[in-house]
Amino acid sequence: MSKKAILAGLLVLLVGLLGSMVWKGRRDLRRLQSEDQLLDDRLKRLMRTNFQLRAEKDVILRPVCFALTRADIEENMSHLRGLTFRQPVRYRRMRRGELREYILAKLGSQYTPEEFQDYAKALKRIGLLPRETDLMKAVTDLFSEQVAAFYDPDTHELFTFEDLSLQNNFERMILAHELVHALQDQNFDFKALALRSKNNDDAALAAQALVEGDACYEMGVYLRRNYKASQILSDLGLLFSQSTEKLFSAPVWLRDSLTFPYQEGQIFAAILHAEGGNPALDRAFKNPPLSTEQVLHPEKYLSATPDVPRPVSIAIEAKPVWRKSHENVVGELGIRSLFSQTLGLARAEQAAAGWGGDRYLVYETGHDQWVVVWKSAWDSPSDAREFFDALEDHYHARYETRTEEAFSRKRSKAERKPPVADSVFFSIANQKQNLIIDRDTVLYLDVPDAATMQFLLSKLHRIN
Repeated sequence: MSKKAILAGLLVLLVGLLGSMVWKGRRDLRRLQSEDQLLDDRLKRLMRTNFQLRAEKDVILRPVCFALTRADIEENMSHLRGLTFRQPVRYRRMRRGELREYILAKLGSQYTPEEFQDYAKALKRIGLLPRETDLMKAVTDLFSEQVAAFYDPDTHELFTFEDLSLQNNFERMILAHELVHALQDQNFDFKALALRSKNNDDAALAAQALVEGDACYEMGVYLRRNYKASQILSDLGLLFSQSTEKLFSAPVWLRDSLTFPYQEGQIFAAILHAEGGNPALDRAFKNPPLSTEQVLHPEKYLSATPDVPRPVSIAIEAKPVWRKSHENVVGELGIRSLFSQTLGLARAEQAAAGWGGDRYLVYETGHDQWVVVWKSAWDSPSDAREFFDALEDHYHARYETRTEEAFSRKRSKAERKPPVADSVFFSIANQKQNLIIDRDTVLYLDVPDAATMQFLLSKLHRIN
């Protein structure tokens, strides 16, 4: 056999061996790939099973952990507040989407649609709300944004939302706050408080300041004693995620009315607690503050002779065609809110200090025409003068410098004797206004025409 034939045979044999090796390698590779795929599939199934088991564990343990944490907070708050739960707290979960309808239902249980509309108009007539404000929408927007949990004294239920886990300091603090309300409800007579007064906003805010201030104070004590530093990042995340857009864009009076019970109320409760501990707070629920003045100036509440609101009456004979739509009390906080819009907070606080009492009546007299009679009593003639001058400056700033509306003003001495009263006359937005001071009393009239002004002045006689 020739060398060429031998080489050719060897080459064929080598090619065959190489082909066999390649084929075997590919077969082994496919087998390994198949085994790898099987292992991957098994690993994925194990991971899914693990996730499912962990989820099922969380589903099983979450309510247990929640209940144990809740019970621990209940025990803490009962001890801190010095009150006992006379019956188990009734908890109820709510979806956030349900809150707005719940708020509307609560408002509907307190006001008829006509009453609420009249209330909103009255606040605009007196100047506490801008004319364009939709009060119902503003209230529901604010509460929907700010409420994290709440206690309903009507149903004696503590409402939490579905996403409340109690796994951070912030959420435990919220529950601690609401549990104080449950303790208050079970130990004191909520119905004796002016929380739902429809014709005295000032007394209602004072009562709310006691209720919320007590809860805020005890909540703070609980947080300081039980704070877990390891959860600070979670707390910061929750705090920064809280929306405040509606709160800071709300009208001044509405924003002040919402924050006052919590901020000033907490200071009020802390001062009471410093004076006499929990027993002092307990006594306050039996003898609550009667005005925002007493909350803003706790010494006027704690004095041996408390500075209580003076009863203010407005004795007029309204025309038969007038419809009395609303009456209410502005109070020291309301006067602060009114003036702070135009005069700044410092001047507003100074002008509102020395408040003794007030009441206003609103009558609807025709299409977009009204009569407002607002009478206020002050601790001294100098306090009355400060308010009188501030109210004049407020209207001057609000209408002369901010709008193109007609604004006429003249100081005069009322012709009636005695006493002699300083008067200021305005003409704003097709209405006529008269501001009168007589010693420690100030009267404000807002009417549609001069004839109505004369009619009212003839009926009111002396304003004291």
